Amino acid sequence: MKFKKKKIKSRWHQYRLKDVFFNEAKKLGYRSRSAFKLLEINKKFRILKKGQNALDIGASPGGWSQILSQKVFSNEKKNKIISVDLKDFQPIDNVLNIKKNIYDDDFILLLKKYFSEGIDVIVSDAAPSTTGNKFVDHIKNIELCEKSFEIAKNLLNKGGILVIKIFDGKEAERVCNLIKKKFLQFNLYKPKSSKSESKEIYIIAKFLK
Repeated sequence: MKFKKKKIKSRWHQYRLKDVFFNEAKKLGYRSRSAFKLLEINKKFRILKKGQNALDIGASPGGWSQILSQKVFSNEKKNKIISVDLKDFQPIDNVLNIKKNIYDDDFILLLKKYFSEGIDVIVSDAAPSTTGNKFVDHIKNIELCEKSFEIAKNLLNKGGILVIKIFDGKEAERVCNLIKKKFLQFNLYKPKSSKSESKEIYIIAKFLK
């Protein structure tokens, strides 16, 4: 008599089955659980409104861009929403996907051509690929935050909004202080949908000076 072998699920798979936000994202058609992070941020800080020109940095697989499409796009105003990533991902309604490295010398010039009227909100849930070395990974995250800030300074309209992910560590305070100086309002926030063990926190900077 043959017995069927039971499939042994990995800890990662078991965690996902218990992950309320992962399951809810699947149910609602969001491409990632991180969509709920932007929804939480928006609910608390009111950063998104119809008609804004918006940029999503490091957008793949597109969870945050889906929220931008829902909350920001306006048929009447014909505003622009652009998602940028090194990876290809499936198109999203009302969003232009650009495959591009934000560190390229011509990146800001390219975006200026698309956003002739400037950008009202820049968001980024991007995180660099990890090496296993905590110090190196922290520095890579800081460099990504600094680059996102540089893009914001060049492309955001006066009064614009910047939302980026940063990981707690030695250099985080320095970057936060740099951003604080350029915006009228500055907050740090960890959404409930962030994993409890994660060191990620979000910078919400409003009203570029």
